[in-house]
Amino acid sequence: MKFKILVFLLVTILFFSSCQKNRTNEKNKPTQEVSLLVPTYMESPIKEWVYFVQANHPNFKFQIVSMNDDNFHSDTTFRDFDLIFTAENIKDNKYKYVNIASEAIVCVVSFDNPFLQSIINRGISPDDLKKIFNKPNFYYWKDFFQADSKMNEKISIVLPSDRYVLLNQLKNWLQIDTLLINTQTTDTILNLLKNQKNLLTFLPSSVVYNLDTKYRKDFLYIIPLDLNNDNWISDDEYLYDNIMILGQAVLNKKIDTSLILNYKMIYSIDNPLKDSLINLLNNKQNINKNIFEKFGYFAY
Repeated sequence: MKFKILVFLLVTILFFSSCQKNRTNEKNKPTQEVSLLVPTYMESPIKEWVYFVQANHPNFKFQIVSMNDDNFHSDTTFRDFDLIFTAENIKDNKYKYVNIASEAIVCVVSFDNPFLQSIINRGISPDDLKKIFNKPNFYYWKDFFQADSKMNEKISIVLPSDRYVLLNQLKNWLQIDTLLINTQTTDTILNLLKNQKNLLTFLPSSVVYNLDTKYRKDFLYIIPLDLNNDNWISDDEYLYDNIMILGQAVLNKKIDTSLILNYKMIYSIDNPLKDSLINLLNNKQNINKNIFEKFGYFAY
């Protein structure tokens, strides 16, 4: 028994000694200042992530700069930063990236929409969405859905002005000219959904759920997409009342990939800090997916 206790104490001492040595080694490394560009709407989770990384790697000192992502341009803005956090698709071979997290682009209406039951049963097809968004303020709800209500209003469409990558992906997916469509900030649209029954919009999934309950916010409804255009929602065309169900669909690519925003950390292959950044980002423990999930994103 005494022998086992001595062995246990020895192993414990060696473990803590190793941890202390690792921490000492981290502190003794030269300080590396890293400039990090992030979209304004991602500033909170990134600040928390940076705090976590610096606690474990005190030699890294991050300087965070946030701006609207419509100002993110790989040939100009990117070269001024060591790391860029964005959902933008990068085709320039001067840059490499590591995937961090994702969210979905979801189609949303007011929960008080009189046609809601028909919307739930039928969903909405990409073909119908193309019609609606290519002719703003032209179609009526009754053109696509049925209801006992005598509501005879046009479909009022709006898109978030502060989500450039989302707008760009929708533009390509629906083949629409987003310049012709009314835009408001994401927060403004969420407030409009509380009072405007005839509203139709697309929003990032991170903002449409109550992150405490994991269920959609009670004043809105996420429209299921009828991807096979048969005017009915089948088992594989999910109802996403719960963020956990949507997260599984996103990570398993069960929804159209054009409706997934993939956030990544990007760095230049010419950056002298490249090797340090690669080592940092390729260690999954440094990503800490709990931070991103706390803010409604789906982490890898």
